Amino acid sequence: MVEIQRAVIKLGGGLITVKNGICEPDHDSIQISTEAIAQLVNQGWQIALVHGAGSFGHAKAKRWKLNEGETEVDLGEEDGISTQKEAVHAVRKDMIILNKLVTDALSNHGIKSITHHPHRWANGTGAEFSGNLDFLGEAHVTITHGDVVDVGDDGFGILSGDDLMLRIATEWAGVKSCIFCLADCEGILTHPPGHPDATLLNTWDSSIGFGGRHESEIDVTGGIDYKALRAASIAEIVPQVWFVDGRYSSRIVDACNGLKTIGTRILKSPVRL
Repeated sequence: MVEIQRAVIKLGGGLITVKNGICEPDHDSIQISTEAIAQLVNQGWQIALVHGAGSFGHAKAKRWKLNEGETEVDLGEEDGISTQKEAVHAVRKDMIILNKLVTDALSNHGIKSITHHPHRWANGTGAEFSGNLDFLGEAHVTITHGDVVDVGDDGFGILSGDDLMLRIATEWAGVKSCIFCLADCEGILTHPPGHPDATLLNTWDSSIGFGGRHESEIDVTGGIDYKALRAASIAEIVPQVWFVDGRYSSRIVDACNGLKTIGTRILKSPVRL
């Protein structure tokens, strides 16, 4: 009998979509990354999969200031949207479409999955958002994703996939590996991608600085620095925490299994005496 091991994997929005497009998926990256997940399931892993929004969410969220909650925004009509509330519903609909592309790709690899859309079960934003995680483990692959969720009784805000990662990885019993799959770099770099002095950090902990980049012109959920801090918190509990380039399926599989690969392993914070 194959022993079941648990992993939490994030497919970043910049990996599975063309981030500068509008609701444009990156079919090749979806195919490659879901192939890796299928391999892991066939090895006996049970997966909680979180995916980002990329071009299916960030542009509308930025334009309509959804990350700021309900506020005065008078932009006129664009793409049939004229109010924040209409933008909220539009982003939620777009995320369901993106999610179906991911679940269809998994199905093509022979893997059944179940999705729980956060706007139907979560409330609040940040690491302290509320919502029951009892759905984890319902299938070999259980999926959720970054989303626009209710905040309180009548507000709204953006729940980041990185905050979902933190709660799932630290509250789901028995998680052995947590993998953040990127698209534009091999892991955490000393400088932003494209910088002439940028080199890969093979390991990283919260005491080490790096040249992170918060793409505030596009990304409304935080950049690599935010992801790294969430990963550092996870590493206090989960043995294997990695940042890898999700365009290489072998790196996802090897990192999950604790094997040597190209990427950045996130370590526990050093003990200071």
